Amino acid sequence: MRHVLITFLLLFSTLYSKDFYEGDPLVKKAVYAFYNYEFDRAVIILTDAREKYPDHPGVHLIWVAARWVRSLANDPVEDANTMLESDLALIQPVYEALVERFEYDQTYQLYRGSALGLSARVTLGKKQWLRTLYRAFKGFTIIGDVAEKSPEIKDAHLPIGIVEYYAGISNVFLKWAVELYGLDASREAGLNEMSKAANEGDWAWIEAKGILSFLYLWVEEEPIMAYKHSRDLVAHFPKNYYFNLLLLESMIRTDKIDESYTIIEDIENLSSDLTDRQKEWYFPYFNYEKALLTFHQKQYSNALELLNSAINSYTAELDIILGNAYLLQGMTYDKMNKRIEAKSSYKLCLDCNNFSSAMEKAKQYLKLPYQGK
Repeated sequence: MRHVLITFLLLFSTLYSKDFYEGDPLVKKAVYAFYNYEFDRAVIILTDAREKYPDHPGVHLIWVAARWVRSLANDPVEDANTMLESDLALIQPVYEALVERFEYDQTYQLYRGSALGLSARVTLGKKQWLRTLYRAFKGFTIIGDVAEKSPEIKDAHLPIGIVEYYAGISNVFLKWAVELYGLDASREAGLNEMSKAANEGDWAWIEAKGILSFLYLWVEEEPIMAYKHSRDLVAHFPKNYYFNLLLLESMIRTDKIDESYTIIEDIENLSSDLTDRQKEWYFPYFNYEKALLTFHQKQYSNALELLNSAINSYTAELDIILGNAYLLQGMTYDKMNKRIEAKSSYKLCLDCNNFSSAMEKAKQYLKLPYQGK
């Protein structure tokens, strides 16, 4: 499961560049529409931008990404990935020509590398491991060269940070491979690089803040840092359901209880605009967040009811929230003095076998009951 998450984040994180090229205002308009879940509007704008500004370095790849994510929100995953593969094949010769024409501008190489990386997401879905590794490595190699030759392109720090961080929590072989490439295979170095993109990036700051919020909540256990980044994201993209969920958990875990209820109302108002597939993904997340809040309010029966609903309706590919839901379920049972049920929940949490901090907590609470406040 961890491979799916990190690969997706790596491949989707370098889609943007400076507000410098002809057509940037139109592309920026589409990007903001995209992050506010206005997918149809974003695709229409980007289709128009591709025709008007074919030399723009990012418009072709951003168009592909927008069409793919729109399809994921409406269609079966297999259909979305088939379209992604077709669209990437369409833009590959476009980037080959652009790189040749603008050989001194490393931004075009950045997008070319990103397109190659995103193509690995297709082979990953087909479990074609060697092709996935080849495409991902080829794309990252190009991005790494861009970072070395053009350090002023701050957005390139994000994929480098993701690779360093992932290597830092992975096996010795992967650490060795990453260090052989000249990178620092550690969590600290990865967070530092991603923070540079979040604080200084021209476009990658959006994805960087989203990734950092995720990691600070569910891996690093630093909700104050998650609150800082998720608050910025919601301020810029108030209609983004996922960013609001990140902000909600960071508020709950930093004891901003009154503000949490306000965010819950905001999220409920956004729910009607989701597609059916998005509701399948996000409603279990939302129930988990509400369970976390009621747990903090010592309303254990209500928390358990919400957790059962979240777990039973969980369909998302990523199981980080599912693992945390099982963990919280076990903690709730412990507070209700139901030790047998609690241990069963902790074991189910461990079955997720992901890289979240919930795994270590579940091991701890299997040995000794949760007794926190």
